[in-house]
Amino acid sequence: MSTDKGAHLEQVQQKIRNLVTEFTQGKVSAEQFNILYERFSAQLALASSGVQIAQDESFNTVAIRSATRGKAVGLGVYHHRSGTMVETLGSFDVPPAVMSGVLNEFSDRLERHELIEPRLLKLESVYWLVFMARTMTTAIIVFVNEPSAAQLRELERIHHDFEEANRHHLEASTVDPHALARPFLGFIKRRLGG
Repeated sequence: MSTDKGAHLEQVQQKIRNLVTEFTQGKVSAEQFNILYERFSAQLALASSGVQIAQDESFNTVAIRSATRGKAVGLGVYHHRSGTMVETLGSFDVPPAVMSGVLNEFSDRLERHELIEPRLLKLESVYWLVFMARTMTTAIIVFVNEPSAAQLRELERIHHDFEEANRHHLEASTVDPHALARPFLGFIKRRLGG
């Protein structure tokens, strides 16, 4: 029985080490990390005291990961020159009052040619907004649950590609949304399962 206990302790400690590595690599969000770390720590405490843990714990961990993973459900692209949204995808029901302060700040900073880091805002319960500015546009992405650093890097890459592909359209004062290349479309469809 003590070898089973020792093996189980090592298994849980390995899960914790793997989780720390995944967080360091940006594969899980801080929110996911905290939930899973708390779960693994509780398992470690129980295993140390000799309490048996149910065999379906790996299923529970997979369910927790799935339930807390950041899922993009909507996206809007704001064109700074025209002051309009040139693209919305998925479920993008963000009130203008929530976005206007950040978009005004980003527009001012873009005029001064300042670097703008992505900004995350937690809304009600599980919803998050991500604002990412480039030279001509800001992408606003609605997530259920906090996005991971890896998801943010992917969005930054897609946003770069969006601006490069559409540069000649975006340099104009007005933009025909129907003429734009839409690299965000695949990202949103993959996240929505569509």
